[in-house]
Amino acid sequence: MAIQIRPMKAGEIGEVSKIASQCFSGMKDIKKARLWISCNFKAFPRARYFVAKDGAKVIGYILWLEKGGFRKEAVLELEQIAVGPQWQGQGVATLMIKDSLAIIKKELKKQGRQLKLVEATTGADNKAQELYKKTLGARPVCVIKNLFRGDEVIMMSRQKQD
Repeated sequence: MAIQIRPMKAGEIGEVSKIASQCFSGMKDIKKARLWISCNFKAFPRARYFVAKDGAKVIGYILWLEKGGFRKEAVLELEQIAVGPQWQGQGVATLMIKDSLAIIKKELKKQGRQLKLVEATTGADNKAQELYKKTLGARPVCVIKNLFRGDEVIMMSRQKQD
């Protein structure tokens, strides 16, 4: 499997919407998933989608949001990440986080900016917490009770300055 991570193109909204509807209970309705993906895609550069591709097939995606304006020290939120069910457990999510974040850091550097902090929110019982600890060095900072399906953990990772 030769996975490529790159910015999402408008023509991939349908494939990404299908993955979202497979992976998130709040997006089971494919029309609502497509609307959500489409509106976020149009919010570039505040919202940045990247896809994982195996050949010509989109097998996963990640959405990063820049928070608080386009500041010299950027704060990003890993807003959403999903991998198609048949590709889960094969390191695709780790690759998406690392590669897409490296691309964003390069873009920030070209703008004379740097990444200060990464935030990620996930369910208190979601194994994504381990992924965020491993790939980002993120640590839990608080829990929001009964936010979506249950309690949500907010995790933060302060980034090393160049």
